[in-house]
Amino acid sequence: MIRTQISLDKKEYESAKQQAAALGISFAEFIRRAVRERLPVHGDGPWMKYAGFVESGNPRSSESIDEIVYGNKD
Repeated sequence: MIRTQISLDKKEYESAKQQAAALGISFAEFIRRAVRERLPVHGDGPWMKYAGFVESGNPRSSESIDEIVYGNKD
């Protein structure tokens, strides 16, 4: 990862911090996602633009991906 520095006005900064907190992510991750959202899509298909953007709120969700994607087997 490359470290960089940006300048935001106070209103932009506060708004971005609030949005990051509402999403439960760091300010840095919020900025990375915002940049990623505006970049051209690369990879195997247009769906790759959304890779990493789905959140379940469960930090252990990767352990139960089938339930998240397909639902409970009840």
